Amino acid sequence: MEPSITKILSFILLGILTSMGQVLILGICLYYIYKIGSKKDSILVLLGSMIWLLCSISTLVATLYVRVWGTETYQLVTYAIQGFSFFGSLLFVIGFFLLIRRVVKKQYINP
Repeated sequence: MEPSITKILSFILLGILTSMGQVLILGICLYYIYKIGSKKDSILVLLGSMIWLLCSISTLVATLYVRVWGTETYQLVTYAIQGFSFFGSLLFVIGFFLLIRRVVKKQYINP
C-alpha cells in the first residue's frame, strides 16, 4: 500500500519542523553568499547544509515506505541517506574551517 500524497507532505513538513536548526543554518548560509559572494568556503558551507537538510527530511519520508520496502531495504536506504548526510556535514565542516581561517587571517593582517 503506497502512502498518500498528504501523508508524504505531512512527513516533509514534519521533517522541516524538526530540522529548524538546519533550516536556520541554511538561511544564514544563503545570507552569507548574498553578502560575500561565491567563494570556496561559502559554496562548501551552502552545499553541506543543503545536503544535510535534505538527508534529514529524506529519513523521515523514508519511514513512510517501511511497509512497502520491508525492513532490509529500508535499512539499506537509511544507510545510504546517512552516508550522504555524512558527506554533507563533511562539506559543511570543511567550508566552515576555510571561513574561520580566512576571518582569522584578516584579523591578524588588519588588527
